[in-house]
Amino acid sequence: AGTLAVRLQPNHPTDDAAGIAASLLDGLLYGSGDAVIGINPATDNVPPAAAAPATPAASSAPRSRGSLAARASASGPRTAAEPLAESSVEEDAARLSIQPDDLVELSNTHGRCILRALISQNAAPGQLFAPMHWTAETASAARIDALVPSIVDPISGQPESKAAAVAATRYPAQWFGFAVSAASLNPTAAYWARARVPGGWRMELAGLAAPEDWTQYARTLFALPNAQAATVIDAKRGLARIAFHAEGRLLAALFASPSPVAVARDHLASRLHQSEPTVLAGRPRADMPDPGATVCACLNVGINTIRAAIQSGRALSVAALGEALGAGTSCGSCRPELAGLLSRFKLPEAAE
Repeated sequence: AGTLAVRLQPNHPTDDAAGIAASLLDGLLYGSGDAVIGINPATDNVPPAAAAPATPAASSAPRSRGSLAARASASGPRTAAEPLAESSVEEDAARLSIQPDDLVELSNTHGRCILRALISQNAAPGQLFAPMHWTAETASAARIDALVPSIVDPISGQPESKAAAVAATRYPAQWFGFAVSAASLNPTAAYWARARVPGGWRMELAGLAAPEDWTQYARTLFALPNAQAATVIDAKRGLARIAFHAEGRLLAALFASPSPVAVARDHLASRLHQSEPTVLAGRPRADMPDPGATVCACLNVGINTIRAAIQSGRALSVAALGEALGAGTSCGSCRPELAGLLSRFKLPEAAE
């Protein structure tokens, strides 16, 4: 009939082990079946598990191999601007010939989705993890519930809606694009995903056949038939960069390439409505450091800012990152990601 389970998150403002254990025990005493336990430490100096008081055992029902879990990935950026499919780097991605930033088509007898590949060490072999909060208003084919069978509890009517078996293949996109716009966009590409940014929108695009006229395609996408355009187009290499201005201020820009577009996305989104004569470079000027993709959404701290603080030696712990940048000091949900970035960006110590 199924497994009754609850989720417990017994956090404590000072990471007191006894306080965490007391909260955990209080939740388990409800007797609601198996428990999935998640703890977000307030600091990064929590004592080892062996030193903490013993607590009642808890378990979670394992997912079957080859299933799709319709939940947000724990390792992806907190403010991902498009739907992601997280897979195992060592087994599944290699077997399916999927590279980082490829598009992946997931399908079964119920439906299909197209998501951006996120290859990590966090996904178990045979599993894909994807977010469930994208709709037809924000992406062309990202409704993950379209793949999940309509299985509901016979008494409550609560949908299971968490897992399904799918086939995963690399989506054969022939071009990729990134766009920013002060106004709403009118996408016609086979794949698109849009997200709000201060002052407008950002959008990822991809298609099975490149447009014959990139400038006209951009005018249609942005609904700017008569706006002044600055263009850099290399038809032989399939590259296009097009920006529209009015009274010297950026209205919209499109960057297209046969491979996933490499530009400073957050920087470009921040330049809408601004005077930006160098926008087609796709990167900030030397006097405008790019903070990178947002890791701490509460305090708006980007990955490049975090990397610089770590590699300069200014912040070598999660607590130090909080003191230096504010990252992880509000809701705390980005602290595990900060810990991962510390391991990733710390410079190796010189041998004596």
